[in-house]
Order: sequence, then C-alpha cells, then structure tokens
Amino acid sequence: MRGDEEPLLSLSGLLRRLEYFVAVADELHLGRAARRCGVSQPTLSHQMKVLEKELGAELLSRGSRRIALTASGKALQEEAPRLLQCTYSIKARIQQAAAESRRPIRVVFSRSGHALRQREMVAEFRERNAVPVSVESGWSERNINLVRAGQADFAFVRPPVDADDLRMSVVGDVELVKLLPGGGAADRLAGEEVSTEELPLIMWPRSLAPGLYDKVLGFVGQERSPQVAWEEPDYINVAAAVASGAGVSYMDRGIAEWMSLSADLRVRPLGPPEPRTDIAVVWRYDQDQELASRFVAACCRIGYAGNGADRGCLVR
Repeated sequence: MRGDEEPLLSLSGLLRRLEYFVAVADELHLGRAARRCGVSQPTLSHQMKVLEKELGAELLSRGSRRIALTASGKALQEEAPRLLQCTYSIKARIQQAAAESRRPIRVVFSRSGHALRQREMVAEFRERNAVPVSVESGWSERNINLVRAGQADFAFVRPPVDADDLRMSVVGDVELVKLLPGGGAADRLAGEEVSTEELPLIMWPRSLAPGLYDKVLGFVGQERSPQVAWEEPDYINVAAAVASGAGVSYMDRGIAEWMSLSADLRVRPLGPPEPRTDIAVVWRYDQDQELASRFVAACCRIGYAGNGADRGCLVR
C-alpha cells in the first residue's frame, strides 16, 4: 500500500508502527520512508526496533548501504496492509455513524399537517429523543417520492397509497365533514332559491393523493352524486370557492374548522357512522428500524391520544 493511496491516521502504538513498516517495506530506504511518514529518520529507525521487539522477530536486515526484508518482514509486508485497511474502514464507518447522528431527521408533512396534529407528533418525537428534525410539507405523492429518493427519512401520507416498496404505519385518523357556504353566501343562495345541497362538488386535484381522493368520493357517493364539477389547486382555494357560494366540498374536520376561522363557511358532520380517513407515516426498508419505531410510537401517542394509542400503530 503506497503512502499516497491512504492518508496516515493519527494512531498510536502498534498500528502507527505498522504504517511506518509498510512505508519502509515499500521504499527499502529509511530516509525516503521517513520523509513519506513525516518523521525523522532516527525516529523511524527507533520505531522499527520497537516493532521487532513487540512481534518477537527481526523484520529488517540492515546492511551498511541498504536494508532488506527478512522472511518475517516479508510475511508482515503481506499482512500489515490488510490490517491497516480494516482499520481505515472501521474509522470511516465510525465517522459516518457520527455524521449521521448529527444530521437532522428529515420529515415531510402532509400539506394539511397543521390541522392533522402532525406538528404535535414531530414535537413529541423531538422532546423524547432530543434529536434535530428538519421539516417541509407536500402532498402524498410527492412525499412518497422524496422518501424513495432518500431526500426524506419519514413522510406523512394519506392512505390508501401505492407504496409497496416502502414501510408504512397508520398513526391516526380524522373525521370527514361537509364544507358548505356560510353567512352571506348562504343567504344569497336562499334568496335565489338555490339549495346548498344542490351546489356543485369542488375538490382538489386527484393527482396529489389519488387514494384519499377516491376514498373521499366513496363517502360522498353515500350522500349525493360524487361527480366533481371542478378542482382547485389546494385546500385553501377549495375553501375560498365554497365560501363564495360556488359549491360544496368534503374534507377533514380539523382542516375544515381551521378554514372556517377566516372564511364564511359552515362545517356539517356526516353520518352516523361518521366517516374517517387515515394519517400514515412511510419510510424506506433500509431505514434504521429502531429509529423508525421511536418515530412511529411518538406519532401514535398524539394521533390516537385518548383513542387507544396502539390501535393504528401497526407497521406494514
């Protein structure tokens, strides 16, 4: 192993002397080997004598003008690089593990996370594990792709999802409600003798979360025709369209109630029985499973608080 192929490690004792020996065995010249190792020639010569004493064998035949390897030296010349390479690999793995422990856990919320207690779930994980966490948000399909690409460690999604290549655990569920125009828009429609029940259905784009979209329409079909009149780009624009009196929609209770704080909307429960939709977490199969278990457990403590904390925490 040449000195320019592997940097010298700051090792003490036997391993350092083995590095010195490899340089001497390559160069067969104490002066050149000393320069390669960054030490003085007397220091290198002393370290070779210490190594011979430690191994109980003469490694170098020292002549007046040149040095040569003894039989023991040739045997060590074959074995030392393997031992040192193993040392380099161990150090690299330790450094990588240390770097990983310092890297924030990357989490992606479902876009509706603020109303689905996802922030509280991650806060619970942070508090119990004292690890840094970075967060962003997106829709289910994008979140799944980020996890697949290794750009996120955990992502919240809205099942059902097509992600058999990932692990998944349901960590909570929420009630589905109907969103209707309120106040002035409802009065205007009444004056025009238009029933809010007859208004068109407004939804968000199916491509953002196909499984959830179809599941919601399945619930809608139990109450009215599930025909979608048009789609708005996100929940905020869906709510704005409903508030204007243009139509009605269906969404999670937490989101609907949050939207109604700043828009003229009415929230109407469905059922009984009340329809519910799931919140789940996905991660890669090569993820640290002990870390995944702790993350899922923290999410379930919040997602199912007062509801049976283990009810949905099964890993697929």
